[in-house]
Amino acid sequence: MDMVLGILKQLGANETIWQQFVIVTAMYFLAKFTFLDHLQNVIETREEKTVKLEGNAEKQFEEINKLSNEYKEKITSANKEAKAKLDAQKKEISKEFEAKYRAEEKSINNYIDSTRKDIEADLAQKKDQVLSEAETLSNSLVEKIAKGN
Repeated sequence: MDMVLGILKQLGANETIWQQFVIVTAMYFLAKFTFLDHLQNVIETREEKTVKLEGNAEKQFEEINKLSNEYKEKITSANKEAKAKLDAQKKEISKEFEAKYRAEEKSINNYIDSTRKDIEADLAQKKDQVLSEAETLSNSLVEKIAKGN
């Protein structure tokens, strides 16, 4: 203890050290109740509103990402359904027009065949008629040639 008193005397401390200690302690408690407690409360409140909200923000970001992924999946499935529906309708319409085309093609081919048969029959009739008249025409031609020379 003598050593501590020697150090204090070298530092310039005297008998008023106890009075100074009481004044410093009183000022500490006075400052603590009036200023430091309020400052501690402000710091803790600030920490709650900033640092602890960061955890809530991360949870919200996770929820946002989850909702975004669900949205993308729903959009993708809706696009696939729409494409499948469109393809089905396209195939149905294509088959319908293909059937109409085939029916019309068959009708036209039947018309062409019947017209060809009619023309061939008419042509055969005219050919027979020309051939039947060929003998009389050749005789009259021979007569004209014989008279002309």
